Amino acid sequence: MALWTWLVSLALCCYVQGAATEKIPSAASFYVQSIPGIVQNPDIPLQIYSGHLAAEPNMTRVASNDVTAHLFFVLVKNRRVADKQRVVFWFNGGPGCSSFDGLMMEVGPWRWDGKPVGSESFVVKEGGWEEYTTMVYVDQPPGTGFSFSSTDQYAHTMKDASGHFMEFLKNFYAVFPEYKNVDTYLAGESFAGQWIPFFAEAILDSNFGVPLRGVAIGNGWMDAKSQYLTYLDYAMKMSLLEEGTEDYKHVKTEHERCETALASIKDNPVHVRECGGVINGIIHKKKPKVVNGKEMCMNMYDIRYEDTSPACGLNWPPEMHAITHFLDRQDVVNAIHAQARPGAWVECRGDVHRAFKDKTEQSGVTVLPKVLQKIPVLIFAGDQDLICNYAGLERMMRTMTWNGETGLGTVQTKTWSVNNTNAGTWVTSRNLTYVKVFNASHMVPFDLPHVSHDMMLRFMGADFSKLVGGSAKIPSSLGHVSKPVFVGEEKPADKATAPAAKTPEQEKAMWEAYYNAGSAALVLVLIMLVIGLFTWYRVRKNRLRLPANQTSEAYEEEQVPLNTSMRDEEAGPLTATRKGKGKAEPVFDVGDSDDDEPYNRTGDGTRR
Repeated sequence: MALWTWLVSLALCCYVQGAATEKIPSAASFYVQSIPGIVQNPDIPLQIYSGHLAAEPNMTRVASNDVTAHLFFVLVKNRRVADKQRVVFWFNGGPGCSSFDGLMMEVGPWRWDGKPVGSESFVVKEGGWEEYTTMVYVDQPPGTGFSFSSTDQYAHTMKDASGHFMEFLKNFYAVFPEYKNVDTYLAGESFAGQWIPFFAEAILDSNFGVPLRGVAIGNGWMDAKSQYLTYLDYAMKMSLLEEGTEDYKHVKTEHERCETALASIKDNPVHVRECGGVINGIIHKKKPKVVNGKEMCMNMYDIRYEDTSPACGLNWPPEMHAITHFLDRQDVVNAIHAQARPGAWVECRGDVHRAFKDKTEQSGVTVLPKVLQKIPVLIFAGDQDLICNYAGLERMMRTMTWNGETGLGTVQTKTWSVNNTNAGTWVTSRNLTYVKVFNASHMVPFDLPHVSHDMMLRFMGADFSKLVGGSAKIPSSLGHVSKPVFVGEEKPADKATAPAAKTPEQEKAMWEAYYNAGSAALVLVLIMLVIGLFTWYRVRKNRLRLPANQTSEAYEEEQVPLNTSMRDEEAGPLTATRKGKGKAEPVFDVGDSDDDEPYNRTGDGTRR
């Protein structure tokens, strides 16, 4: 029995030590060695960390058997040395749309290779914002993308969402303390026009001491009133409607109905139900074109394109099908440490979206003036977007009062060019910079990656004279001032990161990950050895056998699927064995619902 006692003590000691380590994960545990299907470029080395971090701000309100909120993130370290270190947290909209949109299609390091779904891969290319800046893509609020929580704990207000993000941020800095004193920016698009002002306010009001230097919002849904009232004007300006036609008369009627509703509203809600008919009248014609037996409608995110009805832009960009299939691969999920979220990845989750829908929440524009008192704000807009069009944003700025004045004032609007092409217009007034981007859609970086990168570097105040290699060689100018272009060799510090061989930091992270995995394997072997010896001992003595289904309660909590009701809509390689309902309905699940197919991305029947 002495041997038995020693083995049990050793196994329990190792188990407790391992459990304690999991509560405060090391950065190495998030290190991504490689991602299947990502074609690496030795000239563009990537250092990636990803996984889940706890994001429940109020543990006292959570029942002991609840699944607590965890946000998923992907961190991509800057590849080249800039004039200084910077970190950008990126958010997509929805609400409920994953920031993998930004990572996989917009400001991230790779792009779809165009191969058919099932044989797709992604190629690392220049143009990503991680070139000179560390990027952190966050799936939020809980339930979005690979993030999870019990559905009865979903965020319903901006205060809820801010609380989740701040708790995530606290844990992020515990794992990556080297970023706490680095110049920090928040950036995103669409409904992130709601998230970002509130998140910025929360950071600025906190005692975190985070050096938040600015925020950037692209085609943001910040002021519902201004957007609704400019749909008709934008449609006429862009020749989407012809005055006097049946379509025009219908939209004009809906516009007047919307005006009446808005006149009776004194506050600034995120959505106004009576105004949804305006944009629907623009994208759906009375006599729609029919192609191959299918009715067509306008792509609300890029008016240069059409789509089949009723999608009207939800099938765009075409990359989405390949991305969805790619993120449903088990080897990819394992590689990025996303296993804790059961079920398939869905771009936009209906249940998360509905948690915010029909609420009387105030729009982000109500918080923006307070943010502008403390930090610079960049608002940029692709001119080919209908849903969050530039006309609505310009109206918002004309009527908004900040830093003692209303509107942009009499400041000069400058021309802006990138690679000898007119990229747009640029104006700055009292901490607010507004950039209108030519020939760009709702997703500016998707259309013009190098243009959007130049814009962000300028906004962050990057010293172009100290940037060499890569996009630094692309000429650009703002007004009459051209960016200095260094034609010489890259800095030695840059060359150190260029070879395909792993850096010392990568080697350390890899070996620590191996060590953690080896330690876990050793614990498992010891436990199995103890169980085996104990079973042998009991059988030998003709005593009762150990029940075959006996497990550790703590182990069950960590390993059992968090959702016992996987839906058919999410069926795929990851969920084929989980379809249908179990014998009992769960009290809660982690957010898979009958409406988790890609839904319209805004609160008015579209995806923001």
